[in-house]
Amino acid sequence: MRTLTRALGAAGVLACTVLALPAHAASQQVTVVLDWFLNADHAALLAAQYSGAFARHGLDVKLVAPADPGSPARLVAAGQADLAVSYQTQLGMLADQDIPLVRVGTLIDTPLNVLITGENVHTIADLKGRAIGVSMPGVDDAALDTMLHSAGLAMGDVRQVNVNFQLEQAIISHAVDGVIGAVRTYELIDLEQKGIKVSAFFPEEHGVPMSDELIFLAGRDHAHDAWIRQFMDALAEGANTLINHPDAMLAQTIHDHPEFDTPLNRAAWQATLPRICKQPALLNVPRYTAFATFLHAHGMMTHDIPLGQYAIDPFSQVVTP
Repeated sequence: MRTLTRALGAAGVLACTVLALPAHAASQQVTVVLDWFLNADHAALLAAQYSGAFARHGLDVKLVAPADPGSPARLVAAGQADLAVSYQTQLGMLADQDIPLVRVGTLIDTPLNVLITGENVHTIADLKGRAIGVSMPGVDDAALDTMLHSAGLAMGDVRQVNVNFQLEQAIISHAVDGVIGAVRTYELIDLEQKGIKVSAFFPEEHGVPMSDELIFLAGRDHAHDAWIRQFMDALAEGANTLINHPDAMLAQTIHDHPEFDTPLNRAAWQATLPRICKQPALLNVPRYTAFATFLHAHGMMTHDIPLGQYAIDPFSQVVTP
């Protein structure tokens, strides 16, 4: 489910699937390109829609599933969408490329990345001499390097294998001994439901700084537009509704999207609830500063860029220094 930004060229057309959600008369239309297909990570967005919070704040919000998960940020930068759901872990690299985007909110405020290993690997140190599946180079390499160092190993002690996003299958088929880049509230649950014995190691417990998993990106020129503040207020109401009425929100989601009615999606919904950001506009400056330092240390950022140029609290009219 997770993906690193691949769209390094010109932005493509908005070749996406618009999700069927209840329509509301509203004065401001907002198109949100999701990071991937509709899943439990988007529960607060759905709750804001179903509870009428978006409509109450004068918004007509359309959620769009991207044809290419590498495209959301570039689509917003090109003016083809209003908001993109993206990753804090990628934000610094986007800024380093001088892409005119700004973090304006948070959807999931805990990391979801996980290193999953097969049944014969019980500690990170056990990975010495073994194969680890990766989908794409980037932040996951930095995370893996840090995790290995926490156990006295280096990248040269393991063999990396490109599994082309087939993370689960690589574990199931024993093609690799571990994978990084999977999601603890999705692939990890799916493997457990399939009866596959695995171990899970969480990056933030092995030296990787904490980060917000999913964030909202807006064009730099629109970072302080009134509709963004309306959107974040509505999303906060949606998150509260979701926490108070998780079963009702799940039932409505299944009603509108029958394909969502699976044991995996139901379990993922419950596992995601405590990870929903309750104050989506709030910017955790120390967290973002620490992660930028991490990216610099691993060569993922090469320019000294003030945080306020690529991450803000939209309710503050003063750019964060």
